[in-house]
Formats: sequence, structure tokens, C-alpha cells
Amino acid sequence: MKFLNHKILPNHVAVLVPSVKKAAEYLKQFDFKIGKEEEWEGEGTKEIYVELGRVNSLLLMEPIKPGAYQRALEKRGPGLHHLAIDVLNLESFLEAIALSGWLLHPTSLKTMKQTKTAYLARPGFPALIEVQEREKLNNGLLFVNEIVLKMDSIHEKLLEPIGLHNVVKAGLVNECSINGEKIKFSNLWDF
Repeated sequence: MKFLNHKILPNHVAVLVPSVKKAAEYLKQFDFKIGKEEEWEGEGTKEIYVELGRVNSLLLMEPIKPGAYQRALEKRGPGLHHLAIDVLNLESFLEAIALSGWLLHPTSLKTMKQTKTAYLARPGFPALIEVQEREKLNNGLLFVNEIVLKMDSIHEKLLEPIGLHNVVKAGLVNECSINGEKIKFSNLWDF
């Protein structure tokens, strides 16, 4: 995917859930490769990647201590937290999308220096966009090949500048197509 000569590649889809173990158990029925559970002390999360190593993956995240993820779960409930994309040059990518309607999340001022990662936000858009600078971008078939989100046409137009317009669509229910299986996000926590 390209926008103003920038190659953009989806990296992962992060879903905030009350229990990564239960969500991973649900996904086992589809024969997906379920990664090991890891705790990220700095983030305050327990995380499990599904199909890590593919062109993109599904990331299950469970808050385990007070912080941004716990606040997000309490405020909005479980659901899509962020969509991550990879670019070759973070600074030039951000300059290219400066007038696209996306806003730079204040956390980015710190993360851009520390990890070459920025976060984009837009009021009313149902997720953050995590933009990561990489030395090289992988190619291949996407594991999470379609994401349907409840959003209006104004927010849908924001997807083209960040290269997600072919993957993310507006719809009536929040769901994704993973390796050909349609899965409602709510199935990852409604047991």
C-alpha cells in the first residue's frame, strides 16, 4: 500500500479483552497459531499474539494494572484498541499525512524518540493507529485481511492516507475476517 510514495504495511490488530486466556481459547477452534502469554510490566498488560510472524497478526491485550489500557477498558469496554502499521520512515510519513485529518496523540512525543513509534487519533474513530518505523517491510498475504467497524463515511475517508482503506471498511457490526473466518470482536469476550 502506498500514500504519497510511502509504502505502508499492516502489522497487527490489537483487541482489548477482559481475559487473553479465554479469548485465545475461543480462537483455537480455528486452528490459528496461538502464541505464549506474556506480561508487559511497563504497559500493564498481559498479551497473546495470534499468528505472530505472519504479515500481520491479531494481538489480544488484557489490562493487569492501573494505566492507559485499564482506563480504556473501563471507559469503552472490551473491543478494538489499535491498528498498527509499519512504514520505512516515520517522520516523512507523518509529514505526508499532516493535512489528512489525523491528530498526533500526545504520547507520541515520547514514543517517537524512544521507539520510533507514533500514535494517530481522531475523535469518533473507533481505534488508535500505531505507526512504527521499520528497516524493511515484509510482503505476503494478510492474516487479518478485513476489519469492519461501526463508523461513518467521514471516518472511513481517513483510512486512505494511512493505507488502511483496502483492509478496514464501515459496517453495522465490529468484526474481522481472519484467514477467511469472519469473527465478531464481541466473540472474544462474550462467553
